Amino acid sequence: MSDTAPPPLPLQLFTLKDGLVSSDSGQEAVNNYAADFQGLRHFGLKIGECLELGAPWMGTLQEDDFTLNFAYFDSGTDPQDPGAGALVGERMPLFELLTRVNSMEA
Repeated sequence: MSDTAPPPLPLQLFTLKDGLVSSDSGQEAVNNYAADFQGLRHFGLKIGECLELGAPWMGTLQEDDFTLNFAYFDSGTDPQDPGAGALVGERMPLFELLTRVNSMEA
């Protein structure tokens, strides 16, 4: 890593499939993410209903010490549909997060 590269993100990745959340990060991380994801998705559904936009296909929640994201893939936005999520262990604006993720080497 060069001196100008940003430090690595404290990142946990999650999979959404068949109504279940899974991750290599352990059951406690899965339980915590699932609770926040459920609340964020519920909030997005309420907003979508009010504005007649339908269910959200992605969402971001920023707290003082973490940023939580989720996104569904092309097949739909039902809880049973496949998607993915991430928990970043710091508060980070979405544009900055996307910029850092896009600049990472595979």
